[in-house]
Amino acid sequence: MLDLVSEIFSRYCLIMLLVLGTIGLTFNTLIFTRQTFRQTSCVHYFLASTVANYFVVFFILPSRILSDGFSIDPGQYNLFYCKIRFYTYFTAKSLSSWFIVLACFDRRMSSSQNVHLRAFARPSVSRLTIVITTFIGLIFYAYVLYFYEIGPNRSCDSRPGFYSVFNDSVYLIGYSITPPLLMLIFGIWTITNTRRLRRIAPRGRRISILNKRDHTLMLMLFLQVIFITVTTVPHAVQKLYSTLTIDVPKDDYTKAADNVFIVVVRAVSFFNHSCTFYILTLSGKMFREELYRILRKMTCRRPLQATRNNQHLRTLTHAIKCTAADRPVQVKERTAKQNVP
Repeated sequence: MLDLVSEIFSRYCLIMLLVLGTIGLTFNTLIFTRQTFRQTSCVHYFLASTVANYFVVFFILPSRILSDGFSIDPGQYNLFYCKIRFYTYFTAKSLSSWFIVLACFDRRMSSSQNVHLRAFARPSVSRLTIVITTFIGLIFYAYVLYFYEIGPNRSCDSRPGFYSVFNDSVYLIGYSITPPLLMLIFGIWTITNTRRLRRIAPRGRRISILNKRDHTLMLMLFLQVIFITVTTVPHAVQKLYSTLTIDVPKDDYTKAADNVFIVVVRAVSFFNHSCTFYILTLSGKMFREELYRILRKMTCRRPLQATRNNQHLRTLTHAIKCTAADRPVQVKERTAKQNVP
């Protein structure tokens, strides 16, 4: 039974996430680059998170499918691949979450009454912040290139002892706990600030602190915070638990149960990076409207062009037939004129 559960999650579930992630990330990119969202600073962070998820879905996820589902792991004999794989793993997954933190911070700044704070919610600032955050993430996780190596049992893993505890603790705090906590703080802060500004607004004056687009973005952020927390915390806790209990004697059944739990929570953690599109589609009306416009454009463009071509062809055919029908009449008229004395 445990082997069946492990096979389902390590093969079929991960392959399904690869397919869903490919579709979802593609539509995320198409929607976030449309004119409706392009000039919104918050959306820049969503787009940056999507780019980070591309690395997770198209590089990390296939390697996990091969290693967990089919026991094919190049990291067992290639040290360079071993280091780059986990460096990309930690960097891309963390940046994906931290960009959402920045999106929450952006919404907090945009709702501020202080004009200087609102200046932080500008596209130029968001682009610069994305570059700086990416650079910090690449530098911070450089320790992975030193910590990870091919062990005596031919497995690519972090060095035992302090290195493993440090690596798993950073993963738990920097990826699973701190980002969702900051998202929640900024979200509550934004809502509280918005309500306070509405209470002090003069009566009879219609003032909108958050417009329709802002409400949509806030709902999208709130649901994504919940989704990130639910999908990332179990995996981080499992990694730390496995490291702390590595020297604890366990029977065969406990080891098998631990292995199944590892496979399950590891697969669940990929939901955060593969299924954001579907969460955003369910939570954002404007997001759904843009998706509908894209689908309508993709499905109706060619038939519309074909209809226009057919109409043009029918017009030309009709004109040719009319011209051909008029020629005998014109010839008869000319002959009659020539026979007149």
